[in-house]
Amino acid sequence: LLAREIRMAGYMGCSSIGAARYNNIATPSDGFSAETALVGEDNVAAGNALPAVVGTDLVHLQRASDEFLTITGNLAPDNANIKVENNKIKVMQGDFIMVSDCFSGDTFRVTNSPKQADEGVATFTHAIGTSNTANRLSKIYTGEAEVFGFEIIDFFIGDTGRKSSAGNPINALYMRQRGLGSGGVVSAPIELVEGIENMQLSYGVDTNNDRGVDVYQTAAEVASWATVLSVRIELTFYGSTDNVVGRTGKEDAQRLLNRAGDLVQNNDGRMRQVFTNVFAIRNKMQ
Repeated sequence: LLAREIRMAGYMGCSSIGAARYNNIATPSDGFSAETALVGEDNVAAGNALPAVVGTDLVHLQRASDEFLTITGNLAPDNANIKVENNKIKVMQGDFIMVSDCFSGDTFRVTNSPKQADEGVATFTHAIGTSNTANRLSKIYTGEAEVFGFEIIDFFIGDTGRKSSAGNPINALYMRQRGLGSGGVVSAPIELVEGIENMQLSYGVDTNNDRGVDVYQTAAEVASWATVLSVRIELTFYGSTDNVVGRTGKEDAQRLLNRAGDLVQNNDGRMRQVFTNVFAIRNKMQ
């Protein structure tokens, strides 16, 4: 799941995030560009909003939804709505919507309550007000333009609230998302995989604009997120049973190194394993 979503960061239909023009009238504005499509945070502090475990990394993604519709009416930019034949992707009032062709994209929030799947022609209104800063799109879109949900996704490590056999915390990989059918509301964190103690991320950066990775950097070292072309993920898994292996400093200690060659500390005797992989951000490689 991490691989799939990272590869799809910046997706906006047939165009590339780095090549297309983009306009946003939705509020609150998340923006959408090569600079914002994927952004990471290093070693988060206590009191963060997600909430992520202190000292772990997290990543924020933006992209168009997998599902889409085709515009069928009200294509002029001065119309404060667009029409589709069938709202089969179940867009609802408050949702963030992206209209995109191979050259441009516009994002707005739906301000009416549109017809749902198989109820006939649906209208998506983008009236000016608390949900949109304007009611005009940036251009006239042809009938070949596509309508997507505009999604934001966060991945992070959280405390499940459950305990190991000796009462130590059990962490897990979590996801938080704002997608279609949410009314523009970010979901509560969803637990994906139990037993992941830590996630550390580094980013493949193109330093000479040749569309190739030249160096891997931490989030704190990345000067421009537009130059990030790939993500290297390191996950540390651990078991739920304590005192299975020796602790760090003992003769029978489990000796486990992370990708950088540093010793992974073991203070509870739980079995640990480190997994690492690298994933390209496809929509920045075109």
